[in-house]
Amino acid sequence: MTSFLLVILLLLVVLFMGMPVAFSLGATSVLLTLVYDLPMKVLSQSIFTSLEGFVLLSIPLFVLMSQVLLDGRIGDDLFEVMNAWVRHLPGGLAIATIMACAFFAAITGSGAATAATIGMVAYPAMIERGYDKKFTLGLLAAGGTLGILIPPSIPLILYGAITEESVGKLFIAGIIPGLILTGIFVVYSVVKSKRGGFTPMPKVPWKERLSVTAKNIWGIILPLLVVGGIYSGAFTPTEAAAVGLVYSLFITMVIYRTIKIKDIPEICMKALGTSCMIAMVIAGAVLFGRVMTLLMIPQKLTELIIQNNFSPMMFIIAMNLLMVILGMVLETVSIVLLTMPLVTPILLALHIDPIWYAIILTVNMTMALITPPVGMNLYVIKGLRKDISMGEIISGVLPFMLLLVVMLIIVMAFPTLSTWLPSVMH
Repeated sequence: MTSFLLVILLLLVVLFMGMPVAFSLGATSVLLTLVYDLPMKVLSQSIFTSLEGFVLLSIPLFVLMSQVLLDGRIGDDLFEVMNAWVRHLPGGLAIATIMACAFFAAITGSGAATAATIGMVAYPAMIERGYDKKFTLGLLAAGGTLGILIPPSIPLILYGAITEESVGKLFIAGIIPGLILTGIFVVYSVVKSKRGGFTPMPKVPWKERLSVTAKNIWGIILPLLVVGGIYSGAFTPTEAAAVGLVYSLFITMVIYRTIKIKDIPEICMKALGTSCMIAMVIAGAVLFGRVMTLLMIPQKLTELIIQNNFSPMMFIIAMNLLMVILGMVLETVSIVLLTMPLVTPILLALHIDPIWYAIILTVNMTMALITPPVGMNLYVIKGLRKDISMGEIISGVLPFMLLLVVMLIIVMAFPTLSTWLPSVMH
């Protein structure tokens, strides 16, 4: 295990030097290659082959689709629809916010994009209605976490690429847990609103509800098109991303006309930055995983766990504790790519369903999005208004972090919530 300890020590030193995660992984891999006299061609081969997978092509497509919908202000329309249907209920605006987050998550697969898009329209509406500022900020940050659980999900795409599991089945596996988490947030919002003594808003007439829904039906169809197409077998996740991108361009440029042709280059450049960041992390992580495999570290870890009679649940609990710690200092993509090359052979040895573990991992990663000091959604919400402080956001997300812990326990205790839908998938 000396080599494993050296790997961890080197990686920690490089990370704490302040290098970006992609370069930290790459630098550690190069150092290990030199220390253990591994063939240098491993470096070039691993980097060039890391991005060859057809399934990885869906990532830039989903990122670009997310940016198109963000700039096309589709989130405003979704919030308007949800608000029309539920605003008369206790905590109606809060419920509308969560439901809009869930729908937008089902379109984009991005936690940050969900928090930013729905936050821009929901925050002023909730504050104006008298909702507690900290609760509102926490709700928006937590609502954005649905983006990586409800399909499509970029972390699940990466998980599928590493473990060679069907990305379509991973997407479908996230539906029931995603709906349950949405329900938990809704119930908490209702309870919180009732205790706060909020007066429900007037009920929207049926005619107006149907009118608003019909007006925005194009955006509502998109998640049904993407997820339904994958579930029915009409197209693969990569093809679904391409179809979703074309459809999103059609509705934003032709139907709603919120995007003009002159806006496309800027949208592409924004998406390019995010896609390149993910690609760099993938390349660094694949290289790191390759070097660890040559050093036999995954195999040694598997032997160690089997020799010490670790039960599957003991291993999962230990990994969840590790993920919580990693979530405080790394972002979601890096954690998935960093841990899965080590964990995959252990899952096989302990006969743990990799689809179930994928959802456990993703639910844990929803906490990473709102865990200080590097929780992505915290900074997204901070950027909504100048009068928002990080202290208020952190205070607001604490109850939602507890709800996410409850959700994690539910997913661990009831594996069928994650595995049933994929098992009936044709």
